[in-house]
Amino acid sequence: MKDKFIPSEEVNIENVMGFIESQLLKEIKPREIKVYTSKENWDYLLLPSISKFLFEEINIIDNFAPLGQSNRPGNKYPKYYICVHDTGDYSLGAHQWSEIVKKAKNGDIKYTASFQYVVGNDGYYHNIPDDEEAHHAGDGHDERSLFGLVPTGVYINKSNKDKDNNSNNTRAKVEIDNEGYYTINGERAKVQAPRKNDEILTTNDINDLGIYYTLKEQGEDNYEYYLGRTWYSPVYKKISNYGGNLNSIGIEACINYGTDVYYTWQKVAKLVAKLRKENSLDMGAVVQHHYFSGKNCPQTTRTANLWEYFKDLVSVEYQMLQYQKQGYKFQFESEDKEYINEKGRVIKKVNSPTTVNYTITVTNNTGESLTKKFSSLLLP
Repeated sequence: MKDKFIPSEEVNIENVMGFIESQLLKEIKPREIKVYTSKENWDYLLLPSISKFLFEEINIIDNFAPLGQSNRPGNKYPKYYICVHDTGDYSLGAHQWSEIVKKAKNGDIKYTASFQYVVGNDGYYHNIPDDEEAHHAGDGHDERSLFGLVPTGVYINKSNKDKDNNSNNTRAKVEIDNEGYYTINGERAKVQAPRKNDEILTTNDINDLGIYYTLKEQGEDNYEYYLGRTWYSPVYKKISNYGGNLNSIGIEACINYGTDVYYTWQKVAKLVAKLRKENSLDMGAVVQHHYFSGKNCPQTTRTANLWEYFKDLVSVEYQMLQYQKQGYKFQFESEDKEYINEKGRVIKKVNSPTTVNYTITVTNNTGESLTKKFSSLLLP
């Protein structure tokens, strides 16, 4: 997925308002989904917000685990990914999970996992510096777990390269042949896929999100496919990508009982956009925990088939961040506070179709403002 719109030097206040208007939901219909936790699952009425942009500032609370603690060894590695999880926990919010990582204890039990951030309705908490390793992805903690590229011996010319932009619709097919070698668009690579002991695995054993690849120029009009390093998880029985613990920034989304899960997703999307900007990462770098180990995580998002929608939220937040960097500010004002709050969240289900009204103001860096009134229809 590509970002929706990249601003040019000619962007003006009308352009910004136009982009915001394009992300407003004119009709909002609730949907029942199942939230999956390790204790028990619970039913959640998903009410989208008025806008795909969350009208809220990020306030990150630093609560770092002590350097040298078992879950914060302090090793620094370049970051190529942002890895999204959900906590799978029934009762704990972001502050409680942050304290668990900080103390490396969950009650009386030693806690060895860690993640850079945990986000919930109660805030954004930062536990491990972004450039350090954290233990959240399940793909190991030593040098064997590093992200790396392997030449395949499979080539493509420039005209075909331009058609392969690694998006969901055009990315090359990476599969496994009957002798256990990776193939790219049907052509055998000189790279063997991981095995289960000595058993040759199949394409069906690859994680849902696929194997990372990139193209490197090897002379004029000639490009070679390079595959990311992979491994087989005997726990989740999937071939997955290396680089999770060492080369990704891990974010846990809290899905504890009674919380507003959609609000948490919007907060996570806002944080992901910020981290993308700071680390010069594109949308392809935003992946699920499943990508690194085959675990069904973030399970609630995956089961509800909302991953692509979540990435859409990230893309919108990223675009709005570009505008903020240019000095633009945004304000949302609800005229129907019983149903929508000042963040643009729909907070109450309706029993019959109900029109809600709200005002959005955009202000540029010279103090010029543009205000427009909008309405959306809430459906039962």
